[in-house]
Amino acid sequence: MSYSNYASQANKYREREIVAASPAKLVVIVYDHVLSSLMRARAAGDAKNIELRLDSLGRARAGIMELLATLDVDKGGALGVNLRSIYGFVFTQLMDESRNPEAKRLERLIAIVTDLRDAFATIGADSAQVSAA
Repeated sequence: MSYSNYASQANKYREREIVAASPAKLVVIVYDHVLSSLMRARAAGDAKNIELRLDSLGRARAGIMELLATLDVDKGGALGVNLRSIYGFVFTQLMDESRNPEAKRLERLIAIVTDLRDAFATIGADSAQVSAA
């Protein structure tokens, strides 16, 4: 099987995963996308690959915008308001990182997104256990 066939099969698997995912799992998938983009940006920066670094930061911003656009502040209450503030902060920091790279800032962003991702993964796992009971 060629690489393109493997890639095609992987894409089909990913599509099925997304279609079948709960809302909490979808949020985790977006966080995973943002994290992989941030890691790619870090590696590209280390390799002095400016084009890949900027593309990766752009993909991370797109993921954060997706989280921001799908956030329901009315249902989320204070938590929703806080998440909106965090997403806005992360987005602004990503814009700054595109213009003026700072390793410490990028590491802080990776830590913030990792913490959020882990929290949503825990929430999703807890809600799956409750619904199975």
